[in-house]
Amino acid sequence: MRCENSMQAGIISSGVYIPRLKIKREEYQKAWGYFSPRGIEEKSVPDFDEDSITMGAEAGSNALRNAGVDASEVDAVYFASTSPPYAEKQNASTIAVALGCRSDTATLDLTSSTKSGVSALLSCLDFVSSGRGKTALVVAADCPLADPSTAVEHQLGAAGAAMVVGSERVGALLDGSYAVTRESIGERFRRGGESRLTRVDLGAYHEAVLEEAVSSCVNGVMRKLSRSPKDYDFIAFQGIEDAKALELTKKLEFEDKKVSASLISAKIGDVGAASPLLALSKILESASVGQRVLLCSYGPGAGADAASFVIEQKTKPAAGIGYEDYLARKEYIDYATYLKLRRSLGKN
Repeated sequence: MRCENSMQAGIISSGVYIPRLKIKREEYQKAWGYFSPRGIEEKSVPDFDEDSITMGAEAGSNALRNAGVDASEVDAVYFASTSPPYAEKQNASTIAVALGCRSDTATLDLTSSTKSGVSALLSCLDFVSSGRGKTALVVAADCPLADPSTAVEHQLGAAGAAMVVGSERVGALLDGSYAVTRESIGERFRRGGESRLTRVDLGAYHEAVLEEAVSSCVNGVMRKLSRSPKDYDFIAFQGIEDAKALELTKKLEFEDKKVSASLISAKIGDVGAASPLLALSKILESASVGQRVLLCSYGPGAGADAASFVIEQKTKPAAGIGYEDYLARKEYIDYATYLKLRRSLGKN
């Protein structure tokens, strides 16, 4: 519950970055004889000079440009990623300096879960609503790694998304949130000192944990706000594959059309902590004033976070830097080139 003197906070603008390099599912089928994930046609690939910091900084720059906000006005930069370049040495501070933020800008890294993107967004909103600062920037970027011989690696893409948060000129106002904590064994994890994530396939068990966590979180925030599926124009499930998102849409009694605008993995793959903010950015580019958006992000072995927004004003991106603009920029590579760029050939 917010204290009485807290301010309302929301999203002023958003920005994205999607690498131009792509690999098609057919390349995996030629190399391995199969391609594991459902619904992914191709995925984005970071170039040799791209990582979660560079992608995040680019997305952050676009978000500031879309908001008409100078970096010197930013009071906090929060960064979320499951694949930060530095395990010790803050990553958010590097992004803040790269963008030209002030030396007294507060910085924070959030990691260890695919739901850390939404956690960072909610923390940024709390930063503003508490009065600690007027304007904040939340950045999420990811390019997770896994062993190329495992099925989980097939889905992993790369991208970044960012949002300028404030209490004035708000485009999407936060009007509620909810969290559900759940533990699960072997679903998707990366141990300390390891660069590649892994997964123990426990089939129906993982399906049941995921479905229960997401359903509980979505129903929880609607119950808290005295709402039902008919009160929302857009619903976004992230941290789960598109096919599963569509299944949950039906089970939770939302119309299919309400989730379609948030489905992003078919063209970029699974982009970890960046997925929820990227999906939300895509929705905000087309949403109209008065519409409501419900975002729910799932983190394997962690649970789910949900956030509810009402659109206060249009937040269209500047020419040439929106979601569809980046998606249209593509250069296809073969599987051998992909392995080289992901440093999966030779000694790591």
